[in-house]
Amino acid sequence: MPSSLDPFSLIKNAPPSPAVSLYLAPWVVPISSPVIHDGAVAIANGRILAVGGSATLRAQFTEARRLRCQGVLLPGLVNAHIHLELSAYPHIAPPAPDDTFCDWIRSLLHVRQEGGIIPEAIAGAAQQMLQQQHDSGVLLLLDIGNIPPSPLETKPPSAEVTFLLELLGPNAKAEELILARIASLPDSVAATPHALYSTTPGIMSALKQRADRLHHILSLHVAESADEIELLRSGQGCFRSFLAERGAWEDTFPPPGIDSHGAVEYLERLGLLDAGLLCVHCVQVSEKEVQMLAAHGCKVCLCPGSNRFLGVGVAPLEQMLHHQLLPALGTDSITSNEALDLWREMRILREDHPGVSSAEIMAMATLGGAAALGREQDFGTLAPGRKAIFLNVDSPLLQGVRNEEQLLDALTGGGCPSTIRWIVEG
Repeated sequence: MPSSLDPFSLIKNAPPSPAVSLYLAPWVVPISSPVIHDGAVAIANGRILAVGGSATLRAQFTEARRLRCQGVLLPGLVNAHIHLELSAYPHIAPPAPDDTFCDWIRSLLHVRQEGGIIPEAIAGAAQQMLQQQHDSGVLLLLDIGNIPPSPLETKPPSAEVTFLLELLGPNAKAEELILARIASLPDSVAATPHALYSTTPGIMSALKQRADRLHHILSLHVAESADEIELLRSGQGCFRSFLAERGAWEDTFPPPGIDSHGAVEYLERLGLLDAGLLCVHCVQVSEKEVQMLAAHGCKVCLCPGSNRFLGVGVAPLEQMLHHQLLPALGTDSITSNEALDLWREMRILREDHPGVSSAEIMAMATLGGAAALGREQDFGTLAPGRKAIFLNVDSPLLQGVRNEEQLLDALTGGGCPSTIRWIVEG
């Protein structure tokens, strides 16, 4: 029986094809694929359709709206460790040669306790810092704070902030109080521990179970200083004195029943190592511990500017990359860093690790951060399916490059570009 349906009506009534925008630039840095000279990015419905050579995509999308850019197209940067609530406070002087890491913590606590900064000023400084981050090309931020942030009056439309409420309790009495607080937190508040020297195993385990249930990352300061490792191994050193000063020492280090020689080994004995854990700093870690992190699929975030400011050492980046770990980058807070600038963090990495390629450092600032925050399906690379939010940067230095190597060297070693423009569609 012949159909009464007019086949041409399917064409006539079909929805129109999505409008395509084609961004053309002298250079495209996809991160997940090689740099493209004279490249283009095709976009429709708020997502990337294709990335490739300009001539190829112009021939493929003949009806596309064409927008020619100067300089470079690349993914937005990711700051995987920042403390926005500390933006209202002044720089704390870096430790003197004979100071310990604990001396700097004492200075920070004194400033916070005696600073007299009102909540409105803290919120205003946090908002201003967020705007500065966005203006410098940062798309995603993982913000760690001790108090839930005030709602932002305004937020850059292409900036996303994940906030983790940081909890700490170094002894049994504090643990009882913190566990009760954890139980009372609404599921809308994501919470995380501070560090191994300031948070009991019971608190860390409770927060890890909660994070797994709520499907959010757990961020933890790990092996930032040699003083922390001394506490874990012997129960001695500046952290013992620091905790005793505050009536919080209970002879809990070295941990009974846990034979560990380092911070990562300690976490492994507690059963906390997995793909949901983000270990921040990781300066004082052995190659065995790097292998542990990689084997468990843990994420790592390096803060080279803060580590240099505090004089705690340099993370073993080469070992991490060798074991297929791509760390994220973070700035930490303004109290422990001269400037909160991811372009500067990349430059410091190049100075500290001359054997690491500029391509790997660029990937850390983009894809490494997106993966650490569980957002690599949307951000971190210029590839089909990713969200159409990315950067167009330019500077006199970038105008003079002649090949991929020079381009990546200029991006990672030349500081913040003079021109930064967001491309946002959808």
